[in-house]
Amino acid sequence: MSSDLQSSANTLVVRNIGLMLSGDLAQPIIDADTIVVTDGRITGIGKAGDIDGGSAATVIDAMGCAVAPGLIDNHAHPVAGDWTPRQNQIGWMDST
Repeated sequence: MSSDLQSSANTLVVRNIGLMLSGDLAQPIIDADTIVVTDGRITGIGKAGDIDGGSAATVIDAMGCAVAPGLIDNHAHPVAGDWTPRQNQIGWMDST
């Protein structure tokens, strides 16, 4: 995937990525070192020489770090101790 910069004011470029993981077990590593994000969406992945990122509003130097997709912590505990009415202020946990 490659991209030319369309709107430099809304464009972020991450360069110098050491290892880019795809999330696909069949092909876990992407041969790329640059990501372009425009308006909050990934619009380009490739080698720095193939992607023009010079006019991006923000450029991040990954300094050889690894990049992996979609790692979030979706596990949470609502309370750490006894349940009190104050902890139910937004009514997100009910029992019957």
